[in-house]
Amino acid sequence: EQKMEAETLREQLASAVRSLQWSYAIFWSPSSSQPGILEWGEGYYNGDIKTRKTILAMEMSNDQMGCQRSDQLRELYASLLAGAGGDTNHHARRPSAALSPEDLTNAEWYYLICMSFIFDIGQG
Repeated sequence: EQKMEAETLREQLASAVRSLQWSYAIFWSPSSSQPGILEWGEGYYNGDIKTRKTILAMEMSNDQMGCQRSDQLRELYASLLAGAGGDTNHHARRPSAALSPEDLTNAEWYYLICMSFIFDIGQG
């Protein structure tokens, strides 16, 4: 049920981003581990793409590309986070279509970095 809610939220973010022609949208949610803190809940990226990496060589709709790019950015964040934890073998686990930091535009970097932001009460 929680996965379905996340998909619905992502679809709503995607719809809003496309209709408003924004580059991305981020939904901040209350932290489950830290009361009074807002953290990354979900996001959708629809901005410029410097390097396109796909697993399947087929034409995709803008919706599919946006969802795929959002997923790739989340995977890159997780990979970078794992690397920051001292895991020196994190590159071996990345899929062939995974992004690397040099593949990103400035907007993608900002979106990716936002995944690490947390906000305390009265902040932001």
